[in-house]
Parts: sequence; C-alpha cells; structure tokens
Amino acid sequence: MPASIDSSHKSVLPRELRNASVWEQGEDLEALWSASTATHRLIAESYDGSLGIDAIILPLDEAFETRLDAARQFWRALNGRLPGGPVYGALPQQTKTRHILNLRAHDARRAAASYRTIAEVLLSRDPIVPRDWRDHHLRHKVRAVLRRADRLVAGGYRDLLFYPHSRRRKSDR
Repeated sequence: MPASIDSSHKSVLPRELRNASVWEQGEDLEALWSASTATHRLIAESYDGSLGIDAIILPLDEAFETRLDAARQFWRALNGRLPGGPVYGALPQQTKTRHILNLRAHDARRAAASYRTIAEVLLSRDPIVPRDWRDHHLRHKVRAVLRRADRLVAGGYRDLLFYPHSRRRKSDR
C-alpha cells in the first residue's frame, strides 16, 4: 500500500492521538479515539509498531456507504473540521415524527383510550362529534397509525438500528 500513496499524505500515529486509548491485540493495534464530535474505533491490522495508519480499507458490502461516511467523519475529525452534513443513515425528521406519533398512539390504546379520543388528541385540533366519527377521515388514519405502531412494537423497531439498510432483503417482503 505505501508505494501507491502520494508523498503528501499524512500518516496517523495512533499512540500520538490526543484522548486515545491504544492497546495491542495479537498482531493488531486497536485504538479508541474520542474526538470532539464522536468516538472512533481504529484497528491497524498486522501492526509492526513503527508505522502509522496510512489508509482505510473498506469492504464493498451492504454497509459500504455507512463505513464510507464513518471514514469521512474520521478524516474530518483528524483535520480538526466539524462533522459536516447529516450523518449517513440518520433518520429523517419526518420519519422520527411519524414514529413518535405511532408510539404515542400505541401508548394511548394501551391506556384504554378510544380511537376517537386518540384521533382528537393526536391528530385533530377540534373535537370530533360522535355522530361524525363513523365516516370521519381521521378514523381511518388512526387505524393506520395503530397498525404501524403494532408492527414497530412487534419487532419492527429493530429495523431502525440498521437504517437505511433493512434486516430483511427486499425480495423477502
């Protein structure tokens, strides 16, 4: 690898990183570095004790984009830059809001609230007249919200840990 790297590159010497815990694990050197914005875990494979880390090798697997973003943030922290931009895989604000609504509706149903009460409290600014409830558009929306909540509570929340990747393949759905 060193022959293909430009002479202007900067090697990272793990033992010289401020706020880093460094230890040897077999032939590898491992480090936990607490930068100003995040904690980075480094593993230098086949470390001989004298060289710094010259390159990051990323496998071309399903998590490549996540690893690439982590490498970008590590490089920015090394150079004293702010993280820059949203983290790859961060939930969009609209998705966060929807999940919060789902879980609030689920909690309300567990507290024995009626669908109409859930709709009035979570989805409407005005009270819903009981005679209008049968054909009210929020009746269907509450049912859809509660179906999504049931899927989340039944284990779908685990998919949030792998966002934007899914635990299941799209062909399995």
